[in-house]
Amino acid sequence: MLIRRSELRLALTAGLMNGFSALAPVPFGFYAPMAVLVVCTGTYGGSIGLGRQRLLGSALGAAVLLVTFTGLSHLPVPVGLSLALMAMRVLGASLGLEVGYKVGSNIIVMGWLVHDDDLGLWLPVRLFWTVAGILVALMSLRLFWPELAVAGSLRRLRQLLGDLITALVAQAERIEAPLPPGPPGTLAADRLAQARTVQGLRRQLVTLRGAMPAVADELGSNPASHPTYRLLQVLNRAGSHLVGVVDGLRLLEHSAADRGPLEGLHGAEADLLRVVAHRLEQWRQSLGRPERHRPSPPAEPLQVPARWQSLQSSLDHPDLDGFDLDRLQRNASRLMLCGQALRSIEQAEHRWLALAQAGR
Repeated sequence: MLIRRSELRLALTAGLMNGFSALAPVPFGFYAPMAVLVVCTGTYGGSIGLGRQRLLGSALGAAVLLVTFTGLSHLPVPVGLSLALMAMRVLGASLGLEVGYKVGSNIIVMGWLVHDDDLGLWLPVRLFWTVAGILVALMSLRLFWPELAVAGSLRRLRQLLGDLITALVAQAERIEAPLPPGPPGTLAADRLAQARTVQGLRRQLVTLRGAMPAVADELGSNPASHPTYRLLQVLNRAGSHLVGVVDGLRLLEHSAADRGPLEGLHGAEADLLRVVAHRLEQWRQSLGRPERHRPSPPAEPLQVPARWQSLQSSLDHPDLDGFDLDRLQRNASRLMLCGQALRSIEQAEHRWLALAQAGR
């Protein structure tokens, strides 16, 4: 696409706000489209955070300007302005302003150097246009081609689950039918492809975690207790554990020499990974249903494969005494990773069900 919907929305909103402010009888209307351009980016939740920062920074900057200009105007301008900016920086840091203090500092500089004769008019008018621009930007994000942080996180989570399904099925096939010895180039290409798969999964996890602040802003006050926020945390944590399982299985060598009397164990591990992948597909379907930010967990409990439940018979084989230490360690590591995948699913669904019941 030559132009994305978000860019078109930003251009239309800023243009309309610029035209409205130019026609309005109130001066300094150019501050409104400036606020739109700064705030109307990303998702609705992220824009709420930016708008809050800009509004608090503007109000704090106006207060610092009034106090310092009144009390320090007898000092040379460089000294008084420096003290005012220092006060703004300290107050902004104490209030946790990450970008808002820059807006406040700009107000202080403009007030001292440009609008020192009309502060009584310029300050309230600037604050008015800033508030108007922020409100219009948030309305456009909510009404026209909305980009909601929660919906975006659920969409990215479904993508992560889909890629995890593919990776888990591939690892199950490697365990059940190890590749025969081949040219070094073929093995290296296979390892490189698996490494890239894991890197892609980790990048998706980083993106999901980076979107959580915007989700928190979108869900309002006390988001940590909101069921949707907690559900996203639960599913992100489960996804992180499963990515670790895929990475661990990737690093283990799967060869026919590891099988022998453990043929049943390897089959049980492959069955379990396929069951986990099937369960993740049920998660994807639940997350894709149009239930407003409240997807329900799978109705039926997870059915563990029969061969996994009867592992003890495989581990009691007398021929295991002839296995060397390296092969035993590989099989033990593989068994632990598969068990970790099962526990991740069970723990996540237990918390998911508790959140669903609490929200009723």
